Amino acid sequence: MTETISIKIDSKDLEEFKETTGMTIGECIKLLMDNVKYGRHLGFDPFWSEENQKHLRESIREFKEGKVVKFTAEEWEKFVNEQDIQ
Repeated sequence: MTETISIKIDSKDLEEFKETTGMTIGECIKLLMDNVKYGRHLGFDPFWSEENQKHLRESIREFKEGKVVKFTAEEWEKFVNEQDIQ
């Protein structure tokens, strides 16, 4: 069984919400319902935090500018194994 929900939200608020969270209101409600249904807790995914979004935007900018380091899987494994990580 499904239900239809109608709400009125200012279009500017909707756009700001989508820009801030990366989700539509419908996606947000579905996520909220899934959290309650399966997780029994409500919380904000830190992926969507402003701090993380800022880091992602910076990473995307650097990638577009070609500021990337490419490794093969073998090179990456060697690099990681050579690090002095406690």
